[in-house]
Amino acid sequence: MSQTSLHEFADLLSGVQRVLIVSHVDPDGDTIGSALGLAWALRKRGLVANLACQDSLPDEVGFLPGVEAFRSDGPADEQLVIAVDASDLRRMGRLYAEGGLGPRPLVVIDHHETNRGYGDLNLIADTPATALLMLEVVDSLGVPLDATIATCLLTGIITDTQGFRTSNTTPQALAAAQRLMEAGAPLAQINQWVFSRRAAATLPLWGAALTNAALTEGVLWVELPFELLRRNGADGKTSSGLVTFLNTVREAQAAVILADQGDGIIDVSLRSKPGVDVAAVALALGGGGHPQAAGCQVAGEISEVRQRVLAAVRAAVARAG
Repeated sequence: MSQTSLHEFADLLSGVQRVLIVSHVDPDGDTIGSALGLAWALRKRGLVANLACQDSLPDEVGFLPGVEAFRSDGPADEQLVIAVDASDLRRMGRLYAEGGLGPRPLVVIDHHETNRGYGDLNLIADTPATALLMLEVVDSLGVPLDATIATCLLTGIITDTQGFRTSNTTPQALAAAQRLMEAGAPLAQINQWVFSRRAAATLPLWGAALTNAALTEGVLWVELPFELLRRNGADGKTSSGLVTFLNTVREAQAAVILADQGDGIIDVSLRSKPGVDVAAVALALGGGGHPQAAGCQVAGEISEVRQRVLAAVRAAVARAG
């Protein structure tokens, strides 16, 4: 991010007392950790920083300080809205759709390459995690790191780099992680919560999914019917991690999960090996993400959506050679 943008952000903050920080729908550790890290930093500057997310938070971020403060409704008396890790307006969900933001300025802080800049002020850069950008924002505000802020931001970095295993893990990310650990962030505890805890509902769900997985033309895909999700007391977050696991199959160049939400919407999760760009696929279908990890929500019958999605992913695999 440019210093000019950071100065503009500081100027916006100087004129407000109450802000609303919004995490994206179907939240992950990066959007929640980044939002919390910013909220704690703004509170140190004397601002009221409220937090909102349309959907319930996943269990793997339940240890983070302040998660209980998230609400599910849009802005009230806040004077500024900050969207965190949301690649487009739709990722804010009904918090934006229900009447919009009114006269309030919208600041976007995000790292997705598919983000076209929909805010009044856009702090966007291509980094492994939005939490890395948020560390830069916190520094620019002159707020010293403490264990609370550091834990939130390190969770975001770890989540989006899959424990520093993704191809976009940079020396910058590792240096930031070291700095956050030195400020008190517990790396081992974060890894335990993020990667080593699963709900019991994942066992029958994953079992059924893996039994019905299909591999064609380098694409490994699984369909999760609504009845299967309902029967196991599962939601979209319960299948989190399954698409990443599918992508570990040696013969697969890309992995796809099609989860029927039961309301005419199919939630699509995409992962790929380096060289296969699934972000372009998601963007064409109204979503977004990264070259190796992306997603979208597509309206329609699951059979029709499956045909469209798999054709697009197979084409991406073919282009990669």
